[in-house]
Amino acid sequence: MMFTGKEGNHMRKKMIALIFLFLLLMTTAASAEHTVVTALASEVNPEHLVSIAFDAKISGYDNGSFTITILVPERYDPEDIRALQVGDAIYTEGREVKIQSISEDEGYLVLNAGAQDEVYLFESVDLNYWIMDVNDNTWVELATMTVPAAEHMIFLDCIKPSTGEGLLHPTVYNLDGFLKLMEAKDDPGFDIHNVEVMMDEDGKLAIIRRFYVPWQ
Repeated sequence: MMFTGKEGNHMRKKMIALIFLFLLLMTTAASAEHTVVTALASEVNPEHLVSIAFDAKISGYDNGSFTITILVPERYDPEDIRALQVGDAIYTEGREVKIQSISEDEGYLVLNAGAQDEVYLFESVDLNYWIMDVNDNTWVELATMTVPAAEHMIFLDCIKPSTGEGLLHPTVYNLDGFLKLMEAKDDPGFDIHNVEVMMDEDGKLAIIRRFYVPWQ
């Protein structure tokens, strides 16, 4: 059907307006859609800590039990990371970071280089990516809980408490020796992402290992 005169002009203007509105809606929808990459699920389940090892902060001891916070690194699937594009986002440290640029720097994949929300990613030996801070992983505090100490708990210290220097072989302490170090004012501490704990078959804290990290 053909329209002429005023009626035709009116219909053409209406069609142009509808086409413009359609294109605007399509552009808005396309810009709103973007991939948000999230970290892999933690392998540590706070409800089942029997006979496993995990990273933790140790913040206190009272009446035979330790207060610990389970730490897990933010690790990302390598395929998800390789597929990232400008305009996508990555969820880290409890927030969504929109990606403005992607570059490389000495083995790191860098998102938003030089910006305030800059993110460094490094491929680990197990082929997962994790977010990197200046020196270490970005850690998530999974849960804080109280766990009893095993009767024969031992502490393996892989640093010199007075200097923080690394040791080739750890110094071995019993529970009393560990508590003295916890109370020492010049000790580097047990809450700076350098402690691994191991639970025994009864769910009690059996082994604490502190290892060298460059920022202590």
